[in-house]
Order: sequence, then C-alpha cells, then structure tokens
Amino acid sequence: MATQKRATAKKAPAKKATARKTTARKAAPKKSADFSVKQTAEKAVNIYLGVIGKGIDNLQDNLESSRKENEKRMKDLEKRGAKFRKELSKRFKKLETSDVVEDTKAQFEKVQDQVEDAVDSVKEKLTSKAA
Repeated sequence: MATQKRATAKKAPAKKATARKTTARKAAPKKSADFSVKQTAEKAVNIYLGVIGKGIDNLQDNLESSRKENEKRMKDLEKRGAKFRKELSKRFKKLETSDVVEDTKAQFEKVQDQVEDAVDSVKEKLTSKAA
C-alpha cells in the first residue's frame, strides 16, 4: 500500500496589532533639587535625634533602677552596720577594763567615725549623681 501524503496546512499570517493613537501625557511636576535635599537632610536629622532620644531614655531608665537598688543596698548596709556595732560593743563590755582595752575602744571609735564619714560622703556622691 502506498502512503498518502498529506498536504501541509499553511499557517495563517500573524495578526499585527493595530496601531493606537498616542495621547499627549501631562508631565508630572518636577520637584526642585533644593526641596529633595532639604527633605532628605531633615529626615537624616530626625533619625539622628531619634537615636539620641532613645539613648537618653535608656539612660534615664538605668539611672532610676540603679537609684532604687542603691537605696535598698544602703538601707541593708546600714542595718547590718548597726547590728555589727552592737555585737562589737557587747564583746568590748565582756573584756576586762584596762589601759589596753580603753585604748582599743578609743581607736575603735575613731575607726567608726572615719567609716561613718566615708559612708556619708558616698551617700552624698550618689545623691548628687542621681539628681
């Protein structure tokens, strides 16, 4: 049997899009270069000031929390110091009264006075920094 040849189908020519009429566009108003530079500079300044403001907020929070903690520590230390002073006083009363004991008591009182002065100066420094 003989093979039949098929006729190749011709493709239809591709349709071309019809040309459209172009309408005149209105030009967008151009911003002046000075305006955009000014706007960019203001934006940069605002960001910079925002970073500084955020840092100041964090610093104030840290100061407030440390001030509260310092007050609590100072109260605890003051209580412990009073308790320790009572204990030492009891020990001195138990000792025999002699020149050595009297001299030691005098020296101890001097040390206590110096410690109290140091504590007062630290308190003043902390309150002046906190204010």
